[in-house]
Amino acid sequence: MDLFQSTTNADALPLGNHVLFSSDDVDHARAAVAEVYCDHRLEVIGRNPFAAQHNRLSGKALSINVMTYGAKTMIAPGALEGFYLFQFPVRGHASVNNGKNRYEIGGGTGGVINPEASTTMIWSEDCVQVMMQIEKRAFIEAACAEFCLPAGASLQFSGANKLHNSEGRAFLGILDYVIREAERGEVLLGGDTLLSKQLERTLMVGLLQTQVHNFTSVVTTNTGPMPRIIRSAESYMRENLGAPIMVEDIAGAAGTSVRNLQGAFRSRYGRSPMTVLRDLRLELAWEELSNPKRTTRVTDVAIELGFPHLGRFSEMYRKKYGCTPVETLRAARPGEGFGPS
Repeated sequence: MDLFQSTTNADALPLGNHVLFSSDDVDHARAAVAEVYCDHRLEVIGRNPFAAQHNRLSGKALSINVMTYGAKTMIAPGALEGFYLFQFPVRGHASVNNGKNRYEIGGGTGGVINPEASTTMIWSEDCVQVMMQIEKRAFIEAACAEFCLPAGASLQFSGANKLHNSEGRAFLGILDYVIREAERGEVLLGGDTLLSKQLERTLMVGLLQTQVHNFTSVVTTNTGPMPRIIRSAESYMRENLGAPIMVEDIAGAAGTSVRNLQGAFRSRYGRSPMTVLRDLRLELAWEELSNPKRTTRVTDVAIELGFPHLGRFSEMYRKKYGCTPVETLRAARPGEGFGPS
């Protein structure tokens, strides 16, 4: 079955059980779209009858949308301001003017509209687009976290980008999977579960990896594996699990820059060096607390391993091991009484 084909009806739009509106009235369609996007100008410039439909699956920081206007239309929202908009036509094509960016999408290419620049689009007759609307703040935060971009970075996309390669197909496959699950009644976005949050982050990172932007060279430079750097960094971490070390200290011990260190760990583990360090400390905490021959307290272990806030330590420990530090201690020493730890 092709990507983005409805699981219930080959002629229906994807996300058909999440219809935001369906209308043949231009003013109604404009008002309905403005409610979830922004105010804009909408004009029919073709001969086909106007038949708009907008299906929408909302998450926390992003939404997945499927839209058509039926007729050839001109859409002029100006600057989107608060969100980025990824567009991928699954039928027809569209012309996009986004500030200095002017490009065509369709036939396997997509593009991201930058929120600060004024935008005008022309959609072809019978154009159907799968789109992702992403909150500006959340998208920039994801970019900074995943690719070690400087705080306050300005993220700017450019041009149309083909999604025929392996990364593009993988990204579209995840997007299609979320849509298909929603059509089956399993909504994976918008919840407070780890899966929902991770799916949204994965979709954002997918765009960063498949669309050209002003930090593309940083992303491609930082994704190559660097085994020597990782070995040196991990050795230094294990020798200093109880010391107040920072990422700069780890990079210096590994003989590289912080940026290269971040890229190496992201490539190998999908996590930052400091997250790996935290997990190594939690592993040592488990070893200490689960050793029946050791006499220790949870508070002592937490402080020795650089966790000054006992409540946060207990929560991180529980998420990793499925139990609290005190429960580990009790299991290792059955029959002993435990007062405040």
